[in-house]
Amino acid sequence: MADSTSSMPVGTTGAGGGNMLRITGLNTGLDIDAMVKKMLTADQTKVDNAKQQQQLIQWRQEAYQSIISDVKDLQSAYFDITNSSNYLLSSNSYNNMTATSSDAAMVSGKASSSASVGTYKILVKQLAQNADLTGSKMSVSSGSSTKLSELGLSTGDNISLDLVYNNGGTTGSKTVTFAVKDSSTIQDLADAIKNQTNGDVTARFNELTNQFSIQTSATGSSSTLSITDTTEKYNDEDTKDILNALGISEDKTATAVEGKDALVAIKEANSNDYIVSKQSSNNFTVNGVTYSISDVNSTNSDISESNTGESISVDTTTDNPVSISVTQDTSKVHDLVSNFLDKYNKLVDEIRDKLTEKKDYDYQPLTSTQESSMSDTDITNWNNKAKQGILRSDDNLQKMLDDLTNAFVSPVKDSDGNNVSTFYFGSIGSNSIGIDTSSEVADAGNVTITDDTKFAEALQNNADAIMKLFTATSDSTDTSTKFNQSGIFQRINQILTNNVGSIGSTYNTAILTKYANIQDDYSISGGSGTGTLPDQIYQKQLIIDQLTDKMSTDQTKYYNQFTELETAMEKLNAQQSTLSAYFS
Repeated sequence: MADSTSSMPVGTTGAGGGNMLRITGLNTGLDIDAMVKKMLTADQTKVDNAKQQQQLIQWRQEAYQSIISDVKDLQSAYFDITNSSNYLLSSNSYNNMTATSSDAAMVSGKASSSASVGTYKILVKQLAQNADLTGSKMSVSSGSSTKLSELGLSTGDNISLDLVYNNGGTTGSKTVTFAVKDSSTIQDLADAIKNQTNGDVTARFNELTNQFSIQTSATGSSSTLSITDTTEKYNDEDTKDILNALGISEDKTATAVEGKDALVAIKEANSNDYIVSKQSSNNFTVNGVTYSISDVNSTNSDISESNTGESISVDTTTDNPVSISVTQDTSKVHDLVSNFLDKYNKLVDEIRDKLTEKKDYDYQPLTSTQESSMSDTDITNWNNKAKQGILRSDDNLQKMLDDLTNAFVSPVKDSDGNNVSTFYFGSIGSNSIGIDTSSEVADAGNVTITDDTKFAEALQNNADAIMKLFTATSDSTDTSTKFNQSGIFQRINQILTNNVGSIGSTYNTAILTKYANIQDDYSISGGSGTGTLPDQIYQKQLIIDQLTDKMSTDQTKYYNQFTELETAMEKLNAQQSTLSAYFS
């Protein structure tokens, strides 16, 4: 008689594998594992198909993420405001004028695109000053960290100063109050004056001279300051007020103090005359040249407020003017735009290639069974073929590419519908800038400098017009109007932001980023969401799980049926053995 336990070994083959106890057909002589595997072929095919569909979506997601990364590289390289050397939206990027000072420690200069080429000279008679009340030298022990108790104040005293000021055109009247604590210092009082006047009036203790000063932050003769001490007396015996304690006597506060204007004389390029100018700041711009003056270099020349705007003679024996040399070089702007277009075209090439890449339907994602019989190299080569055409005719990418092309070719208009510049994008016509789209089908969407001479001349002679064409901005909230009124590079920046988000952001709802990275569907049925790639991957996984569960159920059912058959055959065999023994 057969041993019933010997006919039930552990099954390790077949469609399911695992460690389930299986009957392997010792009684029937059938290869049950092979038969079950064949019976599960339809189930396995459904699972494989779902996994292949999911793999295609995952490859599409990876391709999207690669393009997003490249778009962000372009965005960071040329539209990041912190990257001043390559920032395409700054007017400074289109300034081809350079200013060099003969004595930058005394006077430095910068030239805008409106400055004239040549040598400028400047004499400084007087620096601009703020309205200032400076006390006499104080006898204190620890400088600005000296406690107010050393000046006769104690905890609980309340300092009160009424300030009336004109800070470079900003007028104000403020009562500054300060409650004295044991730890209160002179610096704490200075901070209170600055903070309570929003920085219009500042105070400082000079640790070199031991003098306390209160002043407007702005310079110039229009700046004024008056102070009234309304602090209660320190104690019954002491009649000093806080300003006296700080060395600022009553005679200094009797009338408002005024700031002073800078007095300079400037000889511009191609001029023989020094013209006297009065400036409210030590940093000022005249005819496209910005001067930053730090010291006086004129003592004898006739520079005074009374002859402002007039020419003067210069005493060259004693006065030594600083020279500012302004030169023009268009190569920097040319290289910036050229380098941007090179990187831009590489991105366009990448997107265009993906949009037009043909799909080879002979190459589908491999199943695990197929991969088991292939080398790693063969698998890689196969997958590369299977990935081809994964983004062919993609709507989102085609829309972005169309928008980018349109950003270049659409005229830039002002609020009245007129062109913002006499120059225009293209290569045909005397006012074209020599930058145009490619006429080659293979390079569709590419933008290049087609005429270096035209572009260089436009930069040299009409830098402001070129700047408007590239960087004009719009306050309109209407999308179409804003696009029409924005400069070419402003448009490009907005398109990139719309598709991948602002610089520095990764998880956002921009068009490409959301589609590639954000899952909205977490439902059990997979019926919600917005159709993003993560949604699609999730929904395919739900199908795979359902099909796998069904396959497992079918496998168990088939093995149970064969187990019943084996059991029946075992009983039949036992009966036959008994009969055989009886008749023998």
